[in-house]
Amino acid sequence: MACISLSRRRLLRAAGAAPLAAWLGPARAQQRRPQTQALLVGVATSLHDSGFALHIRRAIARDTGLAVDTTPGPSERMLALLEQGEVDVAITHAPQAEEALLRQGLVHDRRFVASNRFVLAGPLERPASPTKGRKALPPRDPLGLAGGVDVAAALARLAQAGAQGQALFLAPAERTGARAKERSLWQAAGLEPQGPWYLRAVGGMAETLAQANERGAYVLVDRGVWLASRQREGLGIVVEGDARLADLYHAMRSFRVNHPAGKLFLDWLTGPTGRRAVSSAPGGYGVTPPRG
Repeated sequence: MACISLSRRRLLRAAGAAPLAAWLGPARAQQRRPQTQALLVGVATSLHDSGFALHIRRAIARDTGLAVDTTPGPSERMLALLEQGEVDVAITHAPQAEEALLRQGLVHDRRFVASNRFVLAGPLERPASPTKGRKALPPRDPLGLAGGVDVAAALARLAQAGAQGQALFLAPAERTGARAKERSLWQAAGLEPQGPWYLRAVGGMAETLAQANERGAYVLVDRGVWLASRQREGLGIVVEGDARLADLYHAMRSFRVNHPAGKLFLDWLTGPTGRRAVSSAPGGYGVTPPRG
């Protein structure tokens, strides 16, 4: 892979800096990135944790010879880096933040890339091993949420149980796409979660899932990360299929810098070859927005 002058340490330091609004300074002259440098793509942590980013990086290198270096982080932080020209392209799942930058003319060439689904996962009680000749019983859901498709109703039941000391919920880390989705779902339920039952996660989506597993908490997680995780043995999916759980990923380019391969990357990713790569990526990603 081609060397790049911008160090990963500098990127991660920038990613952990001020909130998104603080990055939105006045526009400056566009800088042209040398073609000899690898295309720098910021990706949502879910795309990294599910294996999607690595799959796409290998596929485009095989198809075009293009060297791509991916940097994972919370979606809103990746968008901040994109606006400042620290990355050439970003692939995120924070539609409101993306559209805000687009309206301000701070990013451009936004395109739909992939879809997935969030799921609500939670602790399941494992029955004792059956005696010889008896059929094993399925895991029991303490709150009776398993099999539901109304995520707002499930969150309302969860909040009620949490207030009674019967459940925990682990909220995704700040500035992530999952956090934005979680807030919208609580709004749909007409609730403002608070109290000792409502916990805050630290780290990316895979780390959040592992923390929920350790604490026996309910958690909202991207299905791709759920499928890839090996740290969820105490949890099970309790709610899925609600249209409000749709998880949409878009790619866009920076106005601050112009890497010669930026448009090539997006053309490939949204073209027939790239769509096949997306469809075959781990995590069950789709190439069309989900319906209902």
